[in-house]
Amino acid sequence: MLCDEVVIHLWEYLDQELAPEDAAEIAVHLSDCSDCYPVYCHDRALLELVARLKLSITAPLALARWARRLA
Repeated sequence: MLCDEVVIHLWEYLDQELAPEDAAEIAVHLSDCSDCYPVYCHDRALLELVARLKLSITAPLALARWARRLA
């Protein structure tokens, strides 16, 4: 898999939305690529930060109501 493909599918990989064989191919690429691995680490850290903040921040009531209507 080429770097461009990895970067395009990185969020799907982090969200575990890829087929197992595609995820395995990206994992192998990340283990060998000094260009893509830092991008992966950055994006993973961002997701972890958002997850932590989600626990401590509540949306304004109007926004929460709006979001519930979309779901």
